[in-house]
Amino acid sequence: CAVRWLCCSALLRESNAPARVSAGEQHSVFIDGEGRLSSCGSGAGHPGLLGHGEGVTLLNAPTRLPPALGGERAVSVSAGEGHSLALAAEGSVWSWGEGAWGKLGHGNEQDHRQPKKIEAFAGQRVVAVSAGDYHSLALTADGAVWSWGEGYFGKLG
Repeated sequence: CAVRWLCCSALLRESNAPARVSAGEQHSVFIDGEGRLSSCGSGAGHPGLLGHGEGVTLLNAPTRLPPALGGERAVSVSAGEGHSLALAAEGSVWSWGEGAWGKLGHGNEQDHRQPKKIEAFAGQRVVAVSAGDYHSLALTADGAVWSWGEGYFGKLG
């Protein structure tokens, strides 16, 4: 896809090249060496998918998200079908995009156009995250696996 190639090509030319990447259905998300998030692609049909706020639905080149994660450094990212998850160095989880089926983890189906901290993990250290089509997963330091979102076909465990 030409858009994806443009995203990667532009990031690789930056002085602070990507350290982590994830590809969703219509978008890509990147973390640079300083833990800052960028995204590119199309958010058409998925409110907030790119994480840049209201009205941003197409980015043909990687663009840094507005200051995100409450100043925390991102260490991992996962792009799903209509949403994304970011894991901060301190173990907090942030989500944004389309909230259908509760896949953002905020206890409702509200869309979020910029990263929002998932408060359900307060007091826990998350070490890995994964965004699927309509569900999400997180692994905590104590070995517990958390799942939320659409549960068809037993995918929530």
